[in-house]
Parts: sequence; structure tokens; C-alpha cells
Amino acid sequence: MDIEKLCQAVGNMRPLPGSLRDKDLLEEVKGYLREHIAVSHYAQRQLLLSAGQHAEHIYFVVEGFARGFYHDAKTGRDITIFLWDEQSFAVAVNSFFLREPSDLYLEVLPGSKLLSLSYGQLNTVFEKYPPTEALVRLLALHYSAYHKKRTLDLLTCSAWERYVDLLCTCPRIEQKVSKEVIASFLGITPQSLSRLIKDNGHP
Repeated sequence: MDIEKLCQAVGNMRPLPGSLRDKDLLEEVKGYLREHIAVSHYAQRQLLLSAGQHAEHIYFVVEGFARGFYHDAKTGRDITIFLWDEQSFAVAVNSFFLREPSDLYLEVLPGSKLLSLSYGQLNTVFEKYPPTEALVRLLALHYSAYHKKRTLDLLTCSAWERYVDLLCTCPRIEQKVSKEVIASFLGITPQSLSRLIKDNGHP
């Protein structure tokens, strides 16, 4: 069932090449994944990747949340860049695909279930099933679009508008992610987030 969710998430990516819609290819890839993919459950917050390390795995969030953040040594604050909810691919893209040290921390949050493939395993998938190499381009496009939207939102939207948009995108996020993490993602302090909710009411 988890593999089906992963394949559905891939199928929802655009622009999806016709070769990745081939049913026989998909069944072969699913068979490989069932044998090699790792499944992990997390009851507590746990770092999957630290800055300076090389990202060795790409993750698929089946349940729960993961986040990607930078640590500002000057202020001691974490700056959350990514919040990956269910059916999202969590990865430090440059580190994983370009084989360079990560500047990003990757953390899984309590109550999460992740699937993971190593860099070597993913390359084996590409070698055995060449059309799947298009996934690299799809992920690159996805992350490029994400960064563009996030930058535009930070420049043109108020903190309240960003908060409302986050709740629409991830409706259950407040049940699984702390106020501190949400505030970090919005680029404000937890105290400012509390004031916004008090002044505007809960969306």
C-alpha cells in the first residue's frame, strides 16, 4: 500500500513523461521497490541529516511530517525552509544528487512513517529502468517552483497570509508540528504568531 502511495505521488508530478505511465514498467519498478525500500517509524523527533554531511537517502513521507532547516549560528535560531507533509519527497536535493556536503538539516517529526532509498539504490533503479531517470528532472523542477513561490510569498504576502496559506496547504499541521516550527517557517517569532492568531482569530 505504501509503495502505491509513492507511485501515485510520482504520477501526480508534472510534466510527467509518457514513459513513466507505462504499466509494465511501473509494475517492474514496484517489484524492485518492495524488495529494497526501507520503512521507518519515528515516535520522537530525529535528525536524518546534519549540515556538513552528505545526503545518502531520499525519503517519502507516508505519514506525519519532516522538515528541512538551516541553523543561524549568530542568533541560535533554526530557519525552517521546508515542511514536507504526507506524500512528499523529502531530500536535500543538491547534496543528494550533486554529492556535496549539505547546508541543510533534515528532521523527522514525531508520529511519522517514512520510506527511504539510498543514493546507490536509486541509481540501480535508473540503470535497470532508464525511463525513471526523468524523476531527477521532475524533482528539480518541483523544487525550483517551490523556491520561487516561497520567495515570492515572503516578499509579497503578510505573515498572516502566509499562515493561512500554510493551513490550507497542510490542514492538520498544527496537530503535528510545534508553534515554534510553524513560526520559523513563516519567518516570525512564536510570540508574533500568537499575537497574529489573537488579533485575527483562528482561520
